[in-house]
Amino acid sequence: MALKIQTLMVATDFSEASEAALAYAFRLARTLHARLDIVHVVPEDDVQILTALRGHLQSHMTVETLREVLYADADKRLTAIVEQANAKELIGERLIVTGRPAEAIVSWAASKRPQLLILGTHRRHGVDHLLLGSVAERVLRQATCAVLIVPAPPTT
Repeated sequence: MALKIQTLMVATDFSEASEAALAYAFRLARTLHARLDIVHVVPEDDVQILTALRGHLQSHMTVETLREVLYADADKRLTAIVEQANAKELIGERLIVTGRPAEAIVSWAASKRPQLLILGTHRRHGVDHLLLGSVAERVLRQATCAVLIVPAPPTT
């Protein structure tokens, strides 16, 4: 019996590593004639940082308004990515959520149930890896579906 992959999910943080994962996901979705969901997580830290800066930016902005700004920016970026890849016909859902990236990706993958989850990795080593950790590594350990990790292009 042949394996038929019909649903893919790709996570992006708009980094170079995510660009590589997105390009791979678009190619794979086209090849498999699969639906592709895209998820972006607005890290809790971003909301907390903007909340702390609120007084320096626009004092009348609430936390909810700041979150809406981050969501609107993410939505614009996702729209541009999909349009640039000429991939509108492939896209199922575009999901934008707030949370801890690894946990949010795993949670959404569990609820949307893709057959394959695709994400990039930054190739951090040493102290960077120790201090910053790896979202990809945590997702790989916790996900209940197959996970494909796409490495960032090597830096020159």
